[in-house]
Amino acid sequence: MTAFDAGLSGRLVLGRKQLFALFVRLLGAAVQILSTWAVVRALAPEDAGVYFRGFVIALGFSTLLRGKYELYLARHIIGRPDPSTDVSTGALLARIARRLLLRSTLLCAVLLIITADLDIQAPQLQTVLQTYLPFVLAIPAVSIASLIGEALRAANRTLGIVVASFTVNWAILLTAALAPKGAPLALYSWAFLFGSLLAAAALGGLAWRIFPTSLAESSCPISRESLHAIDSLELIGLARGAQLWGPLCILSVLAAPLQIAQYAVAARIATVMDFFLPALNLTAAGSVSMIGADPARRMRSVRQLATAMLFSSVLVGPSLLFAPATLAPFGYPYQSHLPVYMLLLGAQWISGTGRPAVRLAAVAWESRRIGLVVGLGAGASIIVCSLGVSAYGAVAAAGASLIGAVVLNGAAILLALSSRSGEYATGKA
Repeated sequence: MTAFDAGLSGRLVLGRKQLFALFVRLLGAAVQILSTWAVVRALAPEDAGVYFRGFVIALGFSTLLRGKYELYLARHIIGRPDPSTDVSTGALLARIARRLLLRSTLLCAVLLIITADLDIQAPQLQTVLQTYLPFVLAIPAVSIASLIGEALRAANRTLGIVVASFTVNWAILLTAALAPKGAPLALYSWAFLFGSLLAAAALGGLAWRIFPTSLAESSCPISRESLHAIDSLELIGLARGAQLWGPLCILSVLAAPLQIAQYAVAARIATVMDFFLPALNLTAAGSVSMIGADPARRMRSVRQLATAMLFSSVLVGPSLLFAPATLAPFGYPYQSHLPVYMLLLGAQWISGTGRPAVRLAAVAWESRRIGLVVGLGAGASIIVCSLGVSAYGAVAAAGASLIGAVVLNGAAILLALSSRSGEYATGKA
């Protein structure tokens, strides 16, 4: 085989891989939209709101539990490893996942005790508790799957999140398609649990392949120095979780189930953008590298941010244009909440635009500065949602999410364009 033939073969293989990845993303997006449609067509709006409140329980708690671990892993993978950590990424991920599993299992046990007590003290809540029991049981699986997915994303392996969502949504879609009319609400909750377990298993196998490690290395405990570094990020992780899920938690507590269902439908459609934006940004991006005083650094940052803005606009722009047609198949009352969908698309746009800058901030900023920015974003989101939820419901929660995204990504973009961004810069986002 000549050098030309070898190069051509390599390009063909790469093209096939890219086509396969695109197919997986399109399939994942279609299954997410179809599963959402199937649930809202099978359940009354109030029941759908109760069901989607379970998502808040599982995903919200898991985000709070894993926040500090995600930031620590992101720094290690993107370009700022802990000097005290001389283990491979795969071993570190396995050790952290084991610790997160213990942490989430303990929380799950506490919630189960509270649930059992409520079941005895308030029998009228039995149906609701039966609906939420699988979501509580799913917290460890959701935590592990999300942690691995974010670690893969930090390594620019962006299919992990798609795979996790695909397994959960496929389980829900099959349940909605096969369940008899009038099936109990808890059946859909158990489908979520089953899909979460499959997602954790699938991502565990994917991580083992991408971050290879030996069993002996991964079974060792985390060093004391690493634990101290991870624990120092606890407040930042909690603030990040509050920014992402605070508005929806407030909506779940203070608003009627109908408002939760309307928000959930819009959010699940809008987050389909997240299946594609990180991968598109990779076409203009690489790893974080130490470059010192590079006079071309700011120009590279401008090009990366401009490219990210272009890709975000190409995806989000048509979605905004066709927003009424997108919500129309869901029928009343979901199609009437067009502003919620448009605000959440705006949050996706700013997050996609700022992704290269956020990756830079993860390694260039000190923990104190990260905590300040994330805390401001979380505080702004919670305040806006708390003040507006009684009057505007789901619209207030969506607006609060957009404000939180603007604060975080705006601060990161300012750093990327600053002449004093430290010694780190992104080669690829």
